[in-house]
Amino acid sequence: MLHFSKISSKGKDFNLIASGALAFKIHNKILKDESFTLNTKINRNMLLNSSVAKSGSTGQKKVFFVIISDLDRTNVESLCHTIAAERAKGSYAVCQVIPMYYNEPSFKALRLLRQNFDEVMELNKFNLSDSKALSHAEQQQCLITDYSLSMARIMYHVCVNDFASNQSKTEQRVAAPAYA
Repeated sequence: MLHFSKISSKGKDFNLIASGALAFKIHNKILKDESFTLNTKINRNMLLNSSVAKSGSTGQKKVFFVIISDLDRTNVESLCHTIAAERAKGSYAVCQVIPMYYNEPSFKALRLLRQNFDEVMELNKFNLSDSKALSHAEQQQCLITDYSLSMARIMYHVCVNDFASNQSKTEQRVAAPAYA
């Protein structure tokens, strides 16, 4: 089951999708962060396929941030098909994978994700200052509180803010220096 949220601000949409128990916890933590609650409208859906992701304006380029845990239990084909179609329209999609198991179905699903997303980040094997690896519970807490939330904030702000228009204004000011 996919948890799909569309965060709308300044006429632009940021799409957040989660699949798996840990991914759902991260999804909820992201939506409760003040960066996403101020001046935004959030639509949340739970769905069995990716039909909600297909709806919306056809001409608008979208940004997708997908978090997947329990990779071997997830049927990613429908999600990948939708993301591939959105990327063909100029949208951008990043997938963060938190592998719980390492087996053949996980490797096949990960290969499919890499073929259909712009970026796939596999999060595992966290170490603390070149010491022993963190325990499973410590890794999950690290992922929930810091990395995933920071990544979502960055993607959201890049999606919503129009950096191109700010850059062109700066270039115009620099292009015409005043001489005495």
